[in-house]
Amino acid sequence: QRQVDKLTQGLAATQSGINFNNRVPQPLYHRIVAEMAKDSPSNPVNNISPVEVSGNWVYANAGATAASAAAQEATWGGLCVTGHEQSPINVVTKDVKQATNAAISTHFKTRATYVKNTGHGFQVFETSPHSSIYNSSADIEVSIDDYSGSSKGHSMIGGEKFNFYQVHWHTPSENTIDGQSFALEAHFVHQLDDPALHGTYHRLAVIGLLYELGTDDECNAFLDKFWSTFPIDKKGVAEYTGDNFDLNAKLTEELSHGYHHWYGSLTTPPCTEGVSWNLLKVREKVCQRQVDKLKQGLAATQGGINFNNRVPQPLYHRVVTETAKVVDQEVSFAVRHVVLAGLAMPLLALARSV
Repeated sequence: QRQVDKLTQGLAATQSGINFNNRVPQPLYHRIVAEMAKDSPSNPVNNISPVEVSGNWVYANAGATAASAAAQEATWGGLCVTGHEQSPINVVTKDVKQATNAAISTHFKTRATYVKNTGHGFQVFETSPHSSIYNSSADIEVSIDDYSGSSKGHSMIGGEKFNFYQVHWHTPSENTIDGQSFALEAHFVHQLDDPALHGTYHRLAVIGLLYELGTDDECNAFLDKFWSTFPIDKKGVAEYTGDNFDLNAKLTEELSHGYHHWYGSLTTPPCTEGVSWNLLKVREKVCQRQVDKLKQGLAATQGGINFNNRVPQPLYHRVVTETAKVVDQEVSFAVRHVVLAGLAMPLLALARSV
């Protein structure tokens, strides 16, 4: 009590007689409290199970030609409707704040042996930290974990290590810039390097890439490496035997142009929040043929609905930040040092004269 009284005495003296400094507990809302076992970190206990999701959620009702906010709210439910940090968003560039976020670097080390139609889009790799391999048995094509336990690499995002999981595509884009939608959007999905999180939707990070619609002569060469391999008529996987594609080289140059950052959610149910979103400022080209390929696959697995974009969500209290091009950051750093050096010389001369 003596130690407590010492603090309460100090508080009373500086808070007009108020001798306590506690905020009242706040609502938990959608958050989940996790408990870690006494075991060593090499044997984590995963008690943060994913939320059960209904398989009947839709982007729009039958016959629609564009995503429907009403249909999504009616069939997605839960946090997708009640959350206040939802994705996607509309990035209003005049309201974006400059930031000095840590540079993002990618360190992927994986090879695709199959591609996947999830029923809601095209995807490469599984939502897991481990590599997977293609296996065909008794005419049943399945993907299984690579039992070597090898990872697919990682990215450094915000100074933390996030394991790379998978990349998938949406058409049209889910995020918009100043109200403008784009033909295609890729999401490179990651999760914080913490074994206790595996199998959950928590501490995720996404690197987003927008594609502008180009001419028939501007088809995306990178996508063409594997785009024609995706199953079209049904959900499932298809073996990929083409050349390996270097995701590191793909993203490193694009990340150098800077990115927009905010905290949001998954863009499909259960719409878990707390996702670190990092949308590249540079865009790529895609041609109509490539967009139509994805639309064809979506229509076949979504009852004729040939798009897979969630409508943009309110920003509410959130702030979107942006980083500059690497070269701009370097120039700014150099200018500051020149200015400081210029100020230092007269001060040094003054000190010597004194």
